[in-house]
Amino acid sequence: MRNWKSAAGLLLLLGAALARASCPAEQARTVQIGAQRFAVEVAATPTSRERGLSGHEGLAPDSGMWFVLPEAGKIGFWMRGMRFPIDLIWVGPKQRVVGVATLPVCRDAPCPITYPAAPAAYVLEIGAGRFAGRTGDKVEWNCHP
Repeated sequence: MRNWKSAAGLLLLLGAALARASCPAEQARTVQIGAQRFAVEVAATPTSRERGLSGHEGLAPDSGMWFVLPEAGKIGFWMRGMRFPIDLIWVGPKQRVVGVATLPVCRDAPCPITYPAAPAAYVLEIGAGRFAGRTGDKVEWNCHP
């Protein structure tokens, strides 16, 4: 009986790991960094990445926008059309935070472009002051709320 329980536990752990691994970033519903979990809207197309949060009135405290970039790089972000300040969390290809910046609302064109210190494959935008993590933190996403 003991071996059966151990095998069942191992299968549950393996199943959870495979479920996470098979969840494509562009289908994410939540993003977790440390103890923080954010419900996300995904920006994975050129049009949705360019539009971003422009035009949004604000964000709920536990929500954000998850950008899936076409390839890892030092992609810049700007605040064109934004009505509220945000925290940008750049995530590298190995699912670690590689940079963090707080961007204020840009009132005068041209808006400055902010770049990460290291190549990023993903970017999470959340309300300014909401990010409690730091560079190097592990990032995970889930396709189920």
